[in-house]
Amino acid sequence: MTDYLKILKNEIHLTIIVTVDENNCPVTCVIDMILNDELYFLTAKGKSFYNRLKNKFFVSLTGLKGETTITNKSVT
Repeated sequence: MTDYLKILKNEIHLTIIVTVDENNCPVTCVIDMILNDELYFLTAKGKSFYNRLKNKFFVSLTGLKGETTITNKSVT
C-alpha cells in the first residue's frame, strides 16, 4: 500500500473528494476513508454523490490535517 493512502486512512480520515456533475461543474463532498487491502469510502445508491461517481469516472481527493500552514499534512 502506498504511503499516501496510509496517511489518508490513519492520520487524516476525512477527505474532500471532488466529482463533476452533469454540467461538468465540480462538486465537493467530505468522506471518511476506509483502508483494508485497498482504499474505500462509502455512499448509498440514489444519492447524488453516488450518481456522479457512476456517471463520471474522474475524482480528485484532498486530505488535510494540521492547525497551521506550517504543521499541515496534505495529500492530493
